[in-house]
Amino acid sequence: MRRYRRVWTVYRKELIESLRDRRTLMAMVLVPLVLYPVLMLVLVQALRSETGRQERQNYTIVVPNEAHRRWLESVWAREEEEREARKAEVEQLAKASDREVEDAMAALRTEIGAKQITIEVAEPGLSLWDLVSEQRYDVAVLAEPVPDHENFADHENLIVQILYSDTDPLSEVLFRQLNYILDHESLRIAKAKVTALSGNDNILSPLRVNNLSTTSPDRQLAKALALVVPFLLVTMTITGAIYPAIDLTAGERERGTLETLAVSPVPSGQIVAGKFGVIVTIAMVTTMLNLASMTAVLHFGGLGKLFAGRQPTAKSEALAVEAMISNQDSASSAVLQRQALLDNLNRRRGLEGEAEQRVGFVTTAAPIVLLAMVPFAVLFGGIMLAVCSFARTFKEAQNYMVPVMMSAIVPGLIVSYMPTIRLEGPMLVMPVANIVVLMRELFLGNFDLAAMSICLLSTCFYAAVAVIVAVRVYGNEAVLFSDVGNYKTLVLRKFIRPQAYPPAAFALLTVAVLFPLNFYAQSSLIKADAGPTQNLSVIAGTQLFLFAMPVIFLAWYMKLDFRRTFSLHVPGPFPIVGTLLVAASVAPVSNLLQRIQFHFFPLSDGALKLMEQQQEMLFGDPSLWLSLVVLALLPGICEEVLFRGFLLGGVRQRSSTFQAVLVVGLIFGLYHVDAAKVPVVSLMGMLLTFVCLRTGSIYPAVLIHIVNNGLGIASTKFPDLKSFFGLSEELVVQSRTIVFIMLFVIGLLFLMKRRGSSAP
Repeated sequence: MRRYRRVWTVYRKELIESLRDRRTLMAMVLVPLVLYPVLMLVLVQALRSETGRQERQNYTIVVPNEAHRRWLESVWAREEEEREARKAEVEQLAKASDREVEDAMAALRTEIGAKQITIEVAEPGLSLWDLVSEQRYDVAVLAEPVPDHENFADHENLIVQILYSDTDPLSEVLFRQLNYILDHESLRIAKAKVTALSGNDNILSPLRVNNLSTTSPDRQLAKALALVVPFLLVTMTITGAIYPAIDLTAGERERGTLETLAVSPVPSGQIVAGKFGVIVTIAMVTTMLNLASMTAVLHFGGLGKLFAGRQPTAKSEALAVEAMISNQDSASSAVLQRQALLDNLNRRRGLEGEAEQRVGFVTTAAPIVLLAMVPFAVLFGGIMLAVCSFARTFKEAQNYMVPVMMSAIVPGLIVSYMPTIRLEGPMLVMPVANIVVLMRELFLGNFDLAAMSICLLSTCFYAAVAVIVAVRVYGNEAVLFSDVGNYKTLVLRKFIRPQAYPPAAFALLTVAVLFPLNFYAQSSLIKADAGPTQNLSVIAGTQLFLFAMPVIFLAWYMKLDFRRTFSLHVPGPFPIVGTLLVAASVAPVSNLLQRIQFHFFPLSDGALKLMEQQQEMLFGDPSLWLSLVVLALLPGICEEVLFRGFLLGGVRQRSSTFQAVLVVGLIFGLYHVDAAKVPVVSLMGMLLTFVCLRTGSIYPAVLIHIVNNGLGIASTKFPDLKSFFGLSEELVVQSRTIVFIMLFVIGLLFLMKRRGSSAP
């Protein structure tokens, strides 16, 4: 309890001092609570103001002669007449359905009326091109042949040329409006000509499509937010943690209080825990305030309607179906279409009314988003604390923070602009990017529990490693009291003193680096069309070059005691007997646990299909001996060297037996990222860690690992062997299975009886 009181004392002291810093308060409170409402409301007001100015603005059009002027005026008159007719029809339909028709984007669209247009004929001898380029007129219109304004549907096809300047805002606005109006005029002419020939214009619409999105407005809003909010939350979380991280490290050094704190009778780990807690607390408060502020602005500021208005609304649906009604020859068909429209109006307005009362993602996605941001904040809190520990001054720490910020912002920015990326494959374990994609999937309502679990577990793993590394770096005297030139004592081999075991922080960091590399290699190189032999060669390569060889090299480089680090000891007689009993019964026991899991948590059809594909990719054609070597012998040696050797050698020095078993077992299970197998594989990892600790030797764990994998592989080739060990695919407890369970328990009792005589 005294240890936790010390951590709490440091935490409370640093938090109070951090909250007194105006830069921290501005980044944590002022920015999210003030900036978002101001920016969003100013943005909307600016857009509306700009639209209003454009609709109040007078525009000038120059044409070559009087015939062009009269024709263009008649075109604008027909457009306004049609626009008013459409508005009247929509209002009538909405009134019949007892609903108000609103278009959230209507206030942000520019509609130029005929009263704002001045059409003039160019003076003889002046070029239309020069008149527009010199900005004496906004646009020029030229039609060939000369149009007839009285018989708009009887003249020949026209070629219309519009001259405008895209550097003149008014010219560009008028150009877009003219294109819109002339497109409508072209459709009117075509309808009039076809009607004159055939009596109606149905031939122009052989297939009428009425599109109606099944997505409610709140989900449409969530889709828009999913492209922006995750990146903003990542950026603001990093921003909120920067100043406390700098102040608690380089700031302490500048104020001359770091040395006093370091020589106090408090372990460096507890000091770091208090400081680290402050950084994570401020980062999470910043995240919550940002999310709450954005939600409030979207909900109470009416911006939800603005986003939803970009999708087909009741008004646009009314206009689409109105066109179908007006072209129906049958009165009964028109009645049916009209009733369908009213039903759609009621349904859509009901959804919009519901969306006005709530923002759907607040009650579903937001809590999980905050949960996902916790390991992310922990991860970068540890990284910032470790990096800032090297800085001598506040300014130097700010320079160090630039690459840290970029390492978070760049992946988040890239993924935000790639909406087709899903939370699968390598993306599950890619730091930062996986959290951004996870938040995007949550906003879209895609709750894949298996993918979410792997994403959060991998981020928690990275976060734990970052914290341990931060403790290691912060407590290092070369970092605290030496100059920059002495940092080489941390990495150059000639300055490293021989040790019996690797430091816990370094062991965890090594495993954390190898974890995504192994995942990327297997995900990209193992392919369904490559053939089992080639896929097995990939697995063999990853076992050798990403499991065993890196840690063997690091053990040599760090001058570690190989015998003690990798537990290369001969176990005693009792542990040997216990090991043999456990090895003989571990496959039936693990299979039973797997079947119990699948019974209470059955696999989805997709997971079953994926498991079948994996079986085909690995066990299709190769010989039994090749499969046993690659999938049993190599993992039994290489994985044990990494987990029960290097990793356990580091973890065991700073933790109890229970903690070491739990940590190493969970990391071992996380490496097997198949969510369906992680629980049982983690239990297997805990068993192997327990065996290694009790026997003081890695050899029993290697044997149990090889036998478990080997029996599983051999049972796929020999049905009799599968039947003998009870490796059924159904949850069936046979008498033979009970015998194996008893042998397993007896083996554990032998292992607990005594340690190996040669154990360290």
